[in-house]
Amino acid sequence: MSPDEFEAVQELFLDAIKLPEDGRQDYVRTHAGGETIAEEVLSLLQYHDNQTLLPETAISVSSLPESIDETLEFEIGQVPDASPAKPSRSVIGLLDIESSIGANERFAQSTNLLLRNRLIAATFVLAGMSIVVTLVALIFGDIVLVRLAVRAVTVALLGVFSWILIKWYQLPRHWLRTIEVLIVAVPLIELSLIQWFESTKLLIDGETDQIEELRAIVFTVVSIYIAIYGIFIPSNWRRTAIVTGSIAILPTVVSVAHQSTYSYPPEIQWMHFANPTLVAVMAVVATVGSGIVHRVRREAESAKYYGQYQLIEEIGRGGMGIVYLGKHHILKRPAAIKLIHGEAAGSPHAIAQFEKEVQATATLSHWNTVQIYDYGITDAGDFYCVMEYLRGVTLQQRLYRRQTLDVKSMMEIVIQICDGLEEAHLKGMVHRDIKPANIFLAEVGGRVDVVKILDFGLVITNEESAGEQGHMVGGTPAYMSPEQIRGEPLDGRSDLYAIGCVMVEALTGTPPFQSFPITQLLADHLFRIPKLDALAEIDAGLPPVIERCLAKDRDNRFAGVAELRDACRGWV
Repeated sequence: MSPDEFEAVQELFLDAIKLPEDGRQDYVRTHAGGETIAEEVLSLLQYHDNQTLLPETAISVSSLPESIDETLEFEIGQVPDASPAKPSRSVIGLLDIESSIGANERFAQSTNLLLRNRLIAATFVLAGMSIVVTLVALIFGDIVLVRLAVRAVTVALLGVFSWILIKWYQLPRHWLRTIEVLIVAVPLIELSLIQWFESTKLLIDGETDQIEELRAIVFTVVSIYIAIYGIFIPSNWRRTAIVTGSIAILPTVVSVAHQSTYSYPPEIQWMHFANPTLVAVMAVVATVGSGIVHRVRREAESAKYYGQYQLIEEIGRGGMGIVYLGKHHILKRPAAIKLIHGEAAGSPHAIAQFEKEVQATATLSHWNTVQIYDYGITDAGDFYCVMEYLRGVTLQQRLYRRQTLDVKSMMEIVIQICDGLEEAHLKGMVHRDIKPANIFLAEVGGRVDVVKILDFGLVITNEESAGEQGHMVGGTPAYMSPEQIRGEPLDGRSDLYAIGCVMVEALTGTPPFQSFPITQLLADHLFRIPKLDALAEIDAGLPPVIERCLAKDRDNRFAGVAELRDACRGWV
C-alpha cells in the first residue's frame, strides 16, 4: 500500500467511525475510491465495536496513558479501566513467613546480637553510675568502708562481664541470658545490702523515723530499674514478667526480713503499702511494654526477609510490582526481588500476568535475558520472583543523559537485543514491550553495556495471540506495531517493529512517532510513513535497514531477528 493510500485509509476510517454502525459499510464503499482502501478500512472497523483505540469520539483520552512510554493492556472493545485502585496493605506487611524455621532462627540470631550489644552497654552504664555515686560521696565526705568495698566488687564484676561479652562475639543464648541475670543481680544485691546496713545504722542511731524514707528511695530506684530493664533488654513478656517480678519483690523481702530480725519501736509500723504497689505496677508496665517491643521486633525482622533472601531497599517500581535489592541469607549473593503490587494483588488478571511473566522468563537461559533464580507464591497469596541483580542503567536512562548514541554503539546494542530475543522467538514467544526502559545496559564480568532484556510481563506466544487471548491489546504506544494495535495474531516480527522504533529514538533523540493524544499516535503507527531524513544525514545506510523494521506490513520486514542482526553487523 502506498503512502497516499495509507493517508486515504486514515481519513476514511476516522470519518466512518463517527457514523452510526449500520451506515458505515455503505459510506466506506461509496467513498473509498478503490477496493484495497475499502477492505483495509472495513477490516479496521470490525475491531471497533463502538470503543476502539483510535478515535477520541469513542474513547476518553483520560482513560489512556498520559505518556507514550507507559505500558497499557486491555481487551478490544473495552475501555482501559481508569478507576482508582483499591487501597491495600503494603506488600512487605503481608508477607507470611512467621511460622518458618528459617525466620525464627534469623530472629534468634538478631536477638542474640541485640542482647549482647545491650548487655555491653548496660555494664558500662551501671559501672559508670557506681563510679559517679562514689565520687560524689567522696566529695561530700560520706565515706563508708563497707559500702565502698561492696561498690568496688560490683564495678569489678561488671568489668569482667563486659570483657567476656566483648571478647567472645558469638556466645550461645543460654550464656548471654546467664550473664544478663548476673548483670541485673549484682547491682540489686548491692542495693539490698545498702538497704539492710543503712536500716540497721538508723535503728542503732535512733533515727527510726528515716527508715520509711530510706525504703521509699530504694523502692523508687527499683521501679526505675524495672522500667529500664523492660525497655532496654530484648526479651518476651514471660521472661520479662519473671525477672521484673523478682526485682519488684526484692526490697519488700529485705524490709520484712530486717524488721523481723531487729526489734523495731512500736511507733514504726510495717512498710507503707504504696511502695510495693509502685514497683508492682512498674513490673506490669515493663512486662506489657516488653511484649509489645518483642512483637514489633519480630514483625520487623520477618519483613526484612522473603524466603532465604533479605530485603535491603526498594530500587524500582513498575506497572506490575516493586523491585527490591536483596541478598541470599547464606550465599550472600545480591539479587533483585520483584513482588507483585499490593494494589494489584486483588486482581486475578494482574496475578496471572505476573506469574506468566516469571514462568516465561525462567524458561529463557540466554545471557542477554535477565536470569531468574527462584519464584513462587507465599501462604498469603503473594507472587514473587528472585532475579539476578544488575549494575548499570537502562537504555532510557542512557538516552536521558546523552540524548543520542553513535551508530556503532547503537548497533552493538541492537545485535545483543536480537541475540536475546532469538531464543524467545524460537520458543514461540513475542515480548510485545521492547522499549528503552526494558533494555538494561549492565556491567557483567568486567564488561560494560551487556544488554539484558527486562520485563516479560506482556509476553504472548504465537498460539495465544491466534487464540482466545488474541483480542488482548498490549504494549507501549510509542513502540507498538500496527498488527499489535489491531489485535491481530503476532509473531517475532512485531518485536522487530519495536526495535526499529528504539533505533530511531537512540540515533535521533526522538521516536519515529510522538503525536498526542495517544489515539493519534496509534493512528500514526497504522497509517503514517515515518520521515527518516535525519538518519540519512547520520549514515546513508541506516534508512533502508530501519525502513524494513518499520514496514506497516510485517511481510515487508526482516524475516526475523537473525536477519536484522546480520544487517547490523556491518557497522560494528
